[in-house]
Amino acid sequence: MRKRAAIVAAVVLGGTVLIGAPSASAKVCASNSCSTAIDSWNGVQICDGDADGNAVESNFYRDNGSHQTIKESRGNGNCTGSGSDSGNKVYRHQAHQFRDWAPDLWSSFEYRY
Repeated sequence: MRKRAAIVAAVVLGGTVLIGAPSASAKVCASNSCSTAIDSWNGVQICDGDADGNAVESNFYRDNGSHQTIKESRGNGNCTGSGSDSGNKVYRHQAHQFRDWAPDLWSSFEYRY
């Protein structure tokens, strides 16, 4: 019986490690410009981390299916937030860095679940 319980526990714990538990804050970056889910996924924030003169944006999707973007154009060290909506949480987001001298950079998507 102990062996069966140990196997079940290992499968459950292994699944948690492989799938991952939802996080309260998740960050994805394109170069040094990062999009972060904030306030328990109620909104997103994009921060420009490169002193290159290029704008950055966060592409994000909410539970109701809407696609939204926020753009930061003020330069290195500045951030812009989407605002918080606890009734319509963000379920995925990504960072996008506009570049004049090369193809734009895109991060992978980060998912809430």
